Amino acid sequence: MGDEHAVVGSGLRSRRRSPVGKREPRGLLRYTDDEWAVIVQVAALERLKPGAWAQRAAYLAAVQQHRGQVHDRSVVEALVAELRQHRRVLTNIGGNLNDLARAANATGRIENAVAAATVLRLVRNVVAGADEVVRRVRAELLG
Repeated sequence: MGDEHAVVGSGLRSRRRSPVGKREPRGLLRYTDDEWAVIVQVAALERLKPGAWAQRAAYLAAVQQHRGQVHDRSVVEALVAELRQHRRVLTNIGGNLNDLARAANATGRIENAVAAATVLRLVRNVVAGADEVVRRVRAELLG
């Protein structure tokens, strides 16, 4: 994507120039206010203009469907639920880690090294599990 150019002052990227020729207007897409709001939010996360994001998303979806790479929505939803569970566990572990840090800051030393090691091991395990779920999400969505 090295041939993208920045829009002056906006910090957003425009569509790439097509390597095979000039892009031509091919129709008019219509969105409800709610649909457009979602597109604007997602495009902003990727630092793209909404139209550029929608163009890219539509093209990628069409290519995947053309190749027969239609995703089973229930598999994707199950993976998202698993990621949410990892997030909940990390939130709980974060509370434990805050308790340990508070005690260490108050006394200047770690009172319970076993508890600290246990929390750190839990963090490593949950992060490793989340990494595995992300790998499975990529495999499902990107083929």
